[in-house]
This record gives sequence, structure tokens and C-alpha cells, in this order.
Amino acid sequence: MSEINTELGRSSTATISLDNAENGTYATINTASASYPSASNPASMSEWYGYDHSASSSSGYEGTLSRDAYTESGEACSLSAVDTVYKDGSSSSPASADQLYSDSSLSTNLSPNPGFGKWYKYIDVDGGNVEYIVYLLEGGSGECVIETYEPC
Repeated sequence: MSEINTELGRSSTATISLDNAENGTYATINTASASYPSASNPASMSEWYGYDHSASSSSGYEGTLSRDAYTESGEACSLSAVDTVYKDGSSSSPASADQLYSDSSLSTNLSPNPGFGKWYKYIDVDGGNVEYIVYLLEGGSGECVIETYEPC
């Protein structure tokens, strides 16, 4: 039970009810985990094996990216963002060091046609179609990295 407390971000010695833990009383159960406990009774310790409270969705966040790019940021907001891309990170909006992929499983690094070291228009589809410009660089292992971003 102490390990369940710890996984849920609680003190390992906190008083805990297995049924309350499974029902999300102490923390919302993260259904992005490959394995997670069911709220149905009877509660069982075995339902917690493999549970990862900090797991994130493997599909990333969907956005659209322009096919063209500029070396200067000033004109990038005028571009049309039409190609679907996927972004990792902790939120749908772009952030420095987030990576872009061409597939929803986040397994194929994006390789933009105009190349790296340029400004592209990016639309945060999951965040309500908010428009940004992003400066993309190629990381040491071929990953497409957002170095910086600005709202349009």
C-alpha cells in the first residue's frame, strides 16, 4: 500500500483505502498508463501492477505546420499551415525543446522540406487552433526540435 501511496504522490505512510485509491479519491487515475486500476469492486492489489501515474499519451498533440518557411520571423505568420504534425511535451501549445513528428505514435522525426534553422507557422489544433511561429532546429539524433516560438 505504501507503493500505491507513493505512486499517487502521497506520503508512503499516509492512511489509504484501496477502494478509495481506485475510485480516484486521492488522485485522478491516469488512464494514459498502459495499465491502470478499475473503479469496479471488489478492489484488488493486482490492478495496480504496471500502473504509471505520470504516464503521458503516446499520441502527442496534433498541429498543422506550414510547407514553406522564412529565415526571418517577421513574415512567418502569413504562411498557410496545412501539413498535420504531432508534438510531444507537456501541453498542446509549443514550447522550447518540444519535438515534432510526422506520425501520431511519435516514432518518426519530422524532416521539414525547407530545412532546419527556419521559421514556420504552427497551429495548435488541440489547443483551439491557436497560431504560432516556431523556429525549428535539427537535434543531434535527427530529431526536429522547437528552439523558440512566438504567438502570431
